[in-house]
Amino acid sequence: MKFYYPASKRKIMLVLGDLFIVSLAIVLSAIVRLGIDGGLDYVKGNPMSFAVSGVVLITTFSFAELYDVRKDYKSIGIILSIIFATAIAFIITMVIFYINWSLRIGRGVFLINGALVIFFIAGWRMLYSYIIEQPLFNRRAFIIGAGWAGKTVLEEINKAKKAGIKVIGFVDDDPEKLNKRIHGIPVLGDRSAINTVIRKYNVDTIISAITHEKHADLIKTLIHCSWNGIDVIDMPSIYEQLTGKIPFMHINDMWMLHVVISKPKLYGRIIKPVLETIISLVLFTVSIPAIVLIAVVIKVTSRGSVFYTQERMGKDTRKFTIIKFRTMINDAESQTGAVYAADNDHRVTKVGKFLRKWRLDEIPQLLNVVKGDMSLVGPRPEREIFIKEFEKKIPFYSQRLAVKPGLSGWAQVKYPYASTIEQTEEKLQYDLYYIKNMSFLLDIVVLLKTVRVMLFGMGK
Repeated sequence: MKFYYPASKRKIMLVLGDLFIVSLAIVLSAIVRLGIDGGLDYVKGNPMSFAVSGVVLITTFSFAELYDVRKDYKSIGIILSIIFATAIAFIITMVIFYINWSLRIGRGVFLINGALVIFFIAGWRMLYSYIIEQPLFNRRAFIIGAGWAGKTVLEEINKAKKAGIKVIGFVDDDPEKLNKRIHGIPVLGDRSAINTVIRKYNVDTIISAITHEKHADLIKTLIHCSWNGIDVIDMPSIYEQLTGKIPFMHINDMWMLHVVISKPKLYGRIIKPVLETIISLVLFTVSIPAIVLIAVVIKVTSRGSVFYTQERMGKDTRKFTIIKFRTMINDAESQTGAVYAADNDHRVTKVGKFLRKWRLDEIPQLLNVVKGDMSLVGPRPEREIFIKEFEKKIPFYSQRLAVKPGLSGWAQVKYPYASTIEQTEEKLQYDLYYIKNMSFLLDIVVLLKTVRVMLFGMGK
C-alpha cells in the first residue's frame, strides 16, 4: 500500500521538523556550553527566550518561502537561502533580546545554537527532499481527458518536481487519440479501460480533466473507484494546489456557486474588516513622517497635485474614490485616454518609478481601508471602463467584485502588472484563488510577501 502526503501535510512535516531541530539545537547548545545538568537547568529556566527563537525562525522561513514543498532542498541555491534566512532570524532574535533584556540568553549558548541550527536544518531539509523522492511517498496517477485541461494539469505536475505525482498516462474517449503520446505521455484507452489501467499500472489516483459533461458510465466508474480507495481529484483542485491559481477556463457557474455557499463568512464579514481597520489606522499614523517627506519630494520635482484620485469600482459594483501618491506626469491621460497600467510606462516620473518600485505610492490608500472602501488584502480595485471590457472577454471576471478590493493581494505578490488580456486572465486566476481560500492565514502570507516586495524593491 502506498502513502501520499499532500502539500499541506508536507508543509506541516517541514514545520514540525524545523521546530524539532530548533528544540534539539537549543538543548545541545546549552549542554555543550554548560554541561548536561547545567545545560538542562538553563533551558528550563529560559523557556520564553527559546520559544521566541523558534517563532522568529519559522516566521523568517515563511517569509523567505522556505516552506514551499515543491522546492528541491538538496540544491546549493536553496541551502544557501536556508543559511541566509537562519542568519537573518538570529539577527532579528538578537534585536528582540536587546529590546527586552529579560529575554536575553548567554552569548556562548546563543552562538553555538545558531551554528547548530544552520547545520541541522540544512541536513534535515536535504533528508526531507531525499525521502519525498522515494516511491513510497509518490502517487501513480492517470488523467481522464487529453484535451486542454489534461495537458495543462500535466504541464503543472511536470513543473512541480516535488509534487509527488507520477502520471503514467491519459484515458480519453476520442478514438483519434488512442495509442498516441501527448507531451510524452501515452493515451492508454477510453473510459471502459479505467479498471484495467488501475490494476495494470498500480494506480492510486485519478485526475478528472474533462471540460464537458461527464458520461453517466464514467461517473459510475469514478464513484466505484472512490469507494475502493482510489483518490479521484478534479482538475481545478489539483491545479489550485500546484499553482495557487484557479483555472477559470475549467470551472462553471455551479462550481462558483458551491464556493460561495460553502465559504465560512465569520472571518470575511466581521473579523477581517475590524482587524484591518485597526491595523490601517496604526500604519497610517506611523507613516505620517514618510507621507510628508514623499509629498514634498513630489511637489518639488514635478508639476501638479501631490495626490492622485480616481473613481474605482469596489465590492458589489459600489464606486469609491481611490487616493494614491501621483507617480505620473500631470494630466497623463489627457492625450491617451484611459490606458491600462504597463511596465516602462513613459508617463511615469523619475520619482514615480521609485515610489512604484517600493510600493510607496500605495500608502495613502490606508485611508481607503479605514473608510471601509477597501481591505488591506484583496483583488486590486479597477476602473469601471476596464471592468466592463474584461467582463465581455474574460469568464468570471465580475467575481472579483464579490469581496472588497485590497491595497495588496494574492495576484499582486504572485504576478507583475498586467497590460494585456492574457496577463489579466492570469491575474484573475490568482484573484479567484484568494476569494475561494480567503482566511486569516492567507492574509498574513500576502502581507508578509508584500513587505518582502517593499523591502527588496520588487514592485513595478
